[in-house]
Amino acid sequence: MIVTVANQKGGVGKTTTAVTLAHGLALRGYRTLLVDLDPQGQCASHLGLEPTCGVFDLLVGRLPARDVVRSTGRPGLWLLPGSKRTHTAETLLVIEGQGRETLARLLPERLNGGCRSDSQRLHYVILDTAPSAGELQAGALWAADLLLIPSATDYLSLEGVREVLKTVEALGRRALPRVRVLPTFYDEVTNESQANLARLREAFGGCRCDSQRLLAPVHRAAVLRECPALGQTIFEHAPASRAAAEYGALVWEVLDAST
Repeated sequence: MIVTVANQKGGVGKTTTAVTLAHGLALRGYRTLLVDLDPQGQCASHLGLEPTCGVFDLLVGRLPARDVVRSTGRPGLWLLPGSKRTHTAETLLVIEGQGRETLARLLPERLNGGCRSDSQRLHYVILDTAPSAGELQAGALWAADLLLIPSATDYLSLEGVREVLKTVEALGRRALPRVRVLPTFYDEVTNESQANLARLREAFGGCRCDSQRLLAPVHRAAVLRECPALGQTIFEHAPASRAAAEYGALVWEVLDAST
């Protein structure tokens, strides 16, 4: 299953969400690959690793997955790291005439092509995308079985959610991905946060269908801000915290969406 994590606004906890979700799935016994399609290449740092050019080498250098996918030192969790050269890969693929449909096909084909047996095949691929529109993000949206949109509880983040959904509709896919909107940085003591969570509920909370759903919010927490500097996920740094419980609930939501 491919889960694309996207919002066309930065500062919404997108990479934190992608990294934490990937580790949470691995902790539950699912073979999971985290793919960093963001040229900032921060997934590696979040996991305590040095960034390298994995995405570029896979898509442009045509290296096999086994040569560019890295172990994270965590059972069941691997990383295809990104870097500033990821933007170059996007540009070169466009010049070569590789459309978003091709990009959507390339990733699963080349990743699973590195597996020697069914027992090595991945259960989940988590795609962390750049906070802006582009062909790699479009390819990730095209490939998605599930689209997870983190949205900070502020007005501009809600606009970012709408822009992502417009992009998905404009792609013209035959079948749209299931959509989950995850409110982040929620602070119940501020009027702004309460008001914007209410706006998210008005926009997405009324849908009872499986195709689109608003999830329970992740609260603003100091322990989450500490994780990147430590190179740990919340499940390692503060496993008994409310933040770990809230991201644990997200993992179960994704597992439920897979059935």
